[in-house]
Amino acid sequence: MRRFVSLCLAAVLASAIEPPRFPHQPTGNGTKLLTYNITTGNPGELSASTTSVTWVKSDQDGDFITNDDDGSLIFENVVTGDTTTFLSADKIPTDYYAYQISPDRARILWAVNYTKQYRHSYFADYLVQDVATGETESLIADSKGDIQYATWNPTSSSEIAFVRGNDLFIWDEGSISQITDNGGPDLFNAVPDWVYEEEIFGTDSALWYSPDGQYIAFLSFNETGVETFTIPYFMDNQKVAPSYPRELKLRYPKVGTKNPTVALNILDIKEKSLSPVPVDAWPADDLIIGEVAWVTDDHDKLIYRAFNRVQDHEKLVVVDTETQESTITRQRDGSDGWLDNNQAITYIGPVERKSSHRKRGKGKGKGKGKGKGKGKGKGNDSDEDRYYLDMSDVSGWNHLYLFTLDGRSNITLTSGDWEVASILKVDTARELVYYTSTEHHPTERHLYSVSYTTGVKTPLVDPSVPAVWSASFSSEGGYYILRYAGPDVPYQELHTVEDPDKPIRTVTSNARLHAALQEYRLPKITYHDLAHPSGVNLSAMLRLPATFEPTKKYPVLLTPYGGPGAQEVNKAFQPLDWNAYIASDPALEYITLTVDNRGTGYRGRAFRSTVAGNLGELEAQDQIWAAKWLAAEYPDAVDAERIGIWGWSYGGYLTSKVVEEGDSDTIAFGLATAPVADWRLYDSMYTERYMKTPELNPEGYNRSAVAKVDGFRSLRGSFLVQHGTGDDNVHFQNAAALGDLLMGGGVGPDRLEVTFFTDSDHSIRYNGQNAFVYKQLSERLWEEKRRGVAEEHQWSKKGLMVPKPWEV
Repeated sequence: MRRFVSLCLAAVLASAIEPPRFPHQPTGNGTKLLTYNITTGNPGELSASTTSVTWVKSDQDGDFITNDDDGSLIFENVVTGDTTTFLSADKIPTDYYAYQISPDRARILWAVNYTKQYRHSYFADYLVQDVATGETESLIADSKGDIQYATWNPTSSSEIAFVRGNDLFIWDEGSISQITDNGGPDLFNAVPDWVYEEEIFGTDSALWYSPDGQYIAFLSFNETGVETFTIPYFMDNQKVAPSYPRELKLRYPKVGTKNPTVALNILDIKEKSLSPVPVDAWPADDLIIGEVAWVTDDHDKLIYRAFNRVQDHEKLVVVDTETQESTITRQRDGSDGWLDNNQAITYIGPVERKSSHRKRGKGKGKGKGKGKGKGKGKGNDSDEDRYYLDMSDVSGWNHLYLFTLDGRSNITLTSGDWEVASILKVDTARELVYYTSTEHHPTERHLYSVSYTTGVKTPLVDPSVPAVWSASFSSEGGYYILRYAGPDVPYQELHTVEDPDKPIRTVTSNARLHAALQEYRLPKITYHDLAHPSGVNLSAMLRLPATFEPTKKYPVLLTPYGGPGAQEVNKAFQPLDWNAYIASDPALEYITLTVDNRGTGYRGRAFRSTVAGNLGELEAQDQIWAAKWLAAEYPDAVDAERIGIWGWSYGGYLTSKVVEEGDSDTIAFGLATAPVADWRLYDSMYTERYMKTPELNPEGYNRSAVAKVDGFRSLRGSFLVQHGTGDDNVHFQNAAALGDLLMGGGVGPDRLEVTFFTDSDHSIRYNGQNAFVYKQLSERLWEEKRRGVAEEHQWSKKGLMVPKPWEV
């Protein structure tokens, strides 16, 4: 965590950021070219800094906690700049991974002895520290780095909920109560199993304290019958390979196979009484719970979102914690595509509308909103008077709505042919929701507030200027750190919501980076809306070499991701990474083109849903069409003999499908990193969302698999596959199967290379292997540029090879 610059100084009004920013990517003003080392080999020098703070509730709004220069934890106020040492550096555990401060700030919970598990989860020991004395005690005396999750009660520094051995426990001033006793290898309490962590919740926990801290709702996951996938670790972090690899036996549901079942439980903490909640929205084998949230200021009501297995139908179910009665209050048929799990539900409370924007659903509820929208307890308000916020694309575009707990009324907060991208803050005191949206363009993010009592929408930044913005709001919502993320060099400013047009001060200017870039001649990035023959527009980002000459021929690399709902093309500051390097080095000088094909995000539901049931077909067609567009748009500059494509993960899959299409007149070579080769080899909860099950859509699965070899055999260049053997997400099995298909189909070594990376997961970082990835990619691009060229290259002198930039 970086400390604020100059926050200890007196507050002064700041004018517009200096140096000024422009609505395009920086181009530099010098002659230096980006090198492999500064972008890829040893990156960081040309990276933008971002200040992150942890806002805390205190006597005055605007307090946050951060690290002092000596490592101490300090409280600081964003307005006054006053600082107070919270915990001195000598009292902080040296090996901590994360920490949480108790609600009254009297204690700190430290995670130490960290061991990574999956993408979000990890094991650790935990220490409870008294801030006043600095004394620490172990959360569990006999823990051995085996605690899976721990968190404070939101109202108490005397209570911690934690999970160990897949069982839930409560720590109360050193006294430990075991809540569940059925946890084990196949049953998970309050933490997700692999597939729920990866594809549904995107986090390491599945428990939710009630706002008053008296109850806990949690999910249990039963993997009994879920098939096991074995991942061998050949080195297992050892210098000498063990005689037998360590084997991770991972319960991994592949498409069409048994999923884990899920159950919902409610714990009365005081009574230590555990109540299972009957969940019958769908049969157990057809149920996915995607979201759980308290819709109350105490503990009377809970809501959960239940999807069917293929996630094209949903039901919103409200649970009365006193009666255990469950009521389906909303449901939707999304079988025209799929339903995304936005996890956006936030309780608002009673709302008194100052103008009529309410839409009535079926039912007898009168829906007369009571109170002043402050969300202060349920009082005597009924379910038809209490609202929660949610996000939905029911209109065809992702927008914000308020729904009553009984589901009979809703209030539309945003609308139009654009999408809400994120909810940043719900301020019930001011009756405002802060959010970012694509209202100006799908590749941009502008910051707005909308009043849920008047419906008035207010921009907090100039929406007419192309940019990407985000913000972090103080605990009481009076202040926010506004982040300009691009397209020019990022910066951050402190603002007050009472006068958003005037920054209080600059928080992070990135002046050093801005000045450094003036010495460089950078690749030129431009954005385009490509008018596709199908009638839609595709967002594209074109990067021309730093020394681009319109009449000189350049090779081209397409760099898509292309997955459902994803977005690669946006107007944030583009990192000066490997993509920038290959457009800068005179030995390579590649034009890169990134195109968000049909199926990607932020262009509405209809655009996303075009790929439903048929992944890989339209996306590949769009990438080939974009390559042809580029060659036609820049006929003098594009070397049509040297257009290739590279992608990672879904982008690797798309690379393979593009080559499989067999348009060798357009696509000359492909580079696929950690690709899916056949969706029947991937997990159920991701794949079936877009493809349904193999039983329901057998032909779709056949078409979506990389199964034809002719396109690979006819390449003018080559095809490279890179994959980690320890990939727990996209299994190495995909690369093995793809390699077997191509080799068995007669693709020779002059066209095909398959590289494995021992024990690496999906990121390919084990034992320095990430460096090899990019050196190999650079080598392949150099070879493709020289394919068919006989003259001596620049690293050859008197017959002796000179190291290439990526070999130094």
